[in-house]
Amino acid sequence: MAFLLCLLFFVEVIVALLMVAVVMLQPPKDQSGGMGSAFGGGFGEEVFGGRTGNVLSRTTVVLGVILIINSLAIAICLRGGLSERSLADRQVAPEAPAETAVPEVPAQ
Repeated sequence: MAFLLCLLFFVEVIVALLMVAVVMLQPPKDQSGGMGSAFGGGFGEEVFGGRTGNVLSRTTVVLGVILIINSLAIAICLRGGLSERSLADRQVAPEAPAETAVPEVPAQ
């Protein structure tokens, strides 16, 4: 189980970094440049061709879906897997033993 969690965390970090890079390379809506222009002008168009917006938009959606599914898988693994019991049925903290009750003080 520990290997699976390490693998999922590794995938999470890689996908998050890729998503940041893809979002920063996307041209802004007003077509004035963006972070992609800081790296040599039409970097995205040189790499992906004239349809840069479509490729980067699709890549962003795919990476977002992978990120969400991976996050859910991590949550399920950390919770202890899928089970029939709900969270309300699980005992969060053990009940206090009866001998820890405060003794009554006799009135004077």
